[in-house]
Amino acid sequence: MRMTSQRERTDDYDRVVTKINDRWRVIICRDGIQWILQKREGERDGRARWTGVSYSTGRKALIRVVFDHGCEPQPGAMDCLNALPEKIEQMKNE
Repeated sequence: MRMTSQRERTDDYDRVVTKINDRWRVIICRDGIQWILQKREGERDGRARWTGVSYSTGRKALIRVVFDHGCEPQPGAMDCLNALPEKIEQMKNE
């Protein structure tokens, strides 16, 4: 069984909200206080490495930055983002 990671930069981070496409994803930060738009920045030790490029506490702001960065969401990714609560504080602790 493969374990998930609690390191935000790793490909197997355990709080991924959605994969926007092969180069972009949205995660919940490890403290649960913001959504982070991340870009895949190459590999480290043969695994994808992710870098935060935008930090949002509101759904509308998060969706705006997805388009501001030209992320081109794959099918289903926008449905996932649109289903998020208005503010991250409204999410249930997972």
